[in-house]
Amino acid sequence: MHDQARAGDMLATSAPDNAFPLVDSAKGHVFIAGGIGITPILSMIRSLGDAAAVPWQLHYLTRSPESTAFADVLRDPALARHVHIHHDQGDPARSFDLWPTLEKPNGAHVYCCGPRPLMESVRDMTGHWSPRNVHFESFNEGGGVQPDDQPFHVRLARAQVSLQVPVGQSILATLREHGHGVPSSCESGTCGSCRTTLLAGEADHRDMVLMPEETCSQIMICVSRAKSPELVLDL
Repeated sequence: MHDQARAGDMLATSAPDNAFPLVDSAKGHVFIAGGIGITPILSMIRSLGDAAAVPWQLHYLTRSPESTAFADVLRDPALARHVHIHHDQGDPARSFDLWPTLEKPNGAHVYCCGPRPLMESVRDMTGHWSPRNVHFESFNEGGGVQPDDQPFHVRLARAQVSLQVPVGQSILATLREHGHGVPSSCESGTCGSCRTTLLAGEADHRDMVLMPEETCSQIMICVSRAKSPELVLDL
């Protein structure tokens, strides 16, 4: 569209399709957001208005205060009493325990949007809920295993270490496993938070962020892999 559309061109469109709607008849709402997954959740909360007809609560899970989108909005007194924000600093041992919230179905509807591990955890903890009361908005994830995936190495130029990235594990997960913290959010190749400078090697780009002219020098380490045996990163 950017290359070919011109003023006066007719573009075919259709009505938007909402696959993650707020249920008007719900007795309550439990919102669970991880990272940039707050985006659709915040739209839902705003649609409730200042005087919501039913009770609601938000559990917003992020790595750090610096990576918490819309934190200033959620501190508004009209919203803050419904909101719990938790930072785990990327440490699984500091993950927030959602079980007390989800242990007993109560007629409320649960809405979850965020990285795949969060959604899988919520799915497990709501197995005893009615499926009609639990809703997920999944990112279009590019990190799934593909038939021709192979293990490869990443060399961290500044840290002077080399790590093997196995099939089924992202570069980001491999770095974390070895104690290297890197900023991230969606972990689906859609937000750009984990953009990393690529110094050498040929990447297998699977994100939806990079422009063609950036692919030789940048990589989204949450989803992309390697076509060459090794990638050298500016880390």
